[in-house]
Amino acid sequence: SGYEKASMRKIARNAGVTVSNIYNYYPDKEKLFGSIVDPVFRKVKDIFGDSVEEVGKQGFAAETLQSFIDRVVALLLELDDRQRQLLIIITEKSRGTGYEKAKEEMVSILKSHLVEAVRRPDSIARVNISQRYILDIIAANYIDGLVRILKDYRSQEWAEDNLRMLLTYHLNGMKSLA
Repeated sequence: SGYEKASMRKIARNAGVTVSNIYNYYPDKEKLFGSIVDPVFRKVKDIFGDSVEEVGKQGFAAETLQSFIDRVVALLLELDDRQRQLLIIITEKSRGTGYEKAKEEMVSILKSHLVEAVRRPDSIARVNISQRYILDIIAANYIDGLVRILKDYRSQEWAEDNLRMLLTYHLNGMKSLA
């Protein structure tokens, strides 16, 4: 399964509509796919962009980290079942689409904000230019963990506990880079 093996004919059959009806609205499966996944992708990018930017402005102070963790977890938990599934599709089954590098883009957004946060003079964590590579690993590891939690989703409480633990682990680990 996945985007590459999907056809407009299969999509129409599964949706219970005619192929021509789909083509009335979408010229190809790329546009159809984008119309479905783009709102979720933008929402998740905004969650990381806005939340990490706030930490970047304030540095890695303990109270800032806790409010950051609370904010990110709350925003991620606002994703409904359909949005969680779409995020998994974007990150794992979008090969051959304009979204096939979506996961890497999320990692890049997270990393760029982490770089800014640790560069602040008052930050607990200090990473010099030569150590930026480790921030790439931290960001990628966090995104991988997030996707895994979404895939294994059991309940809101379970997801909240695990997302909070994962984020706390990563941010506390970054403090040790001083």
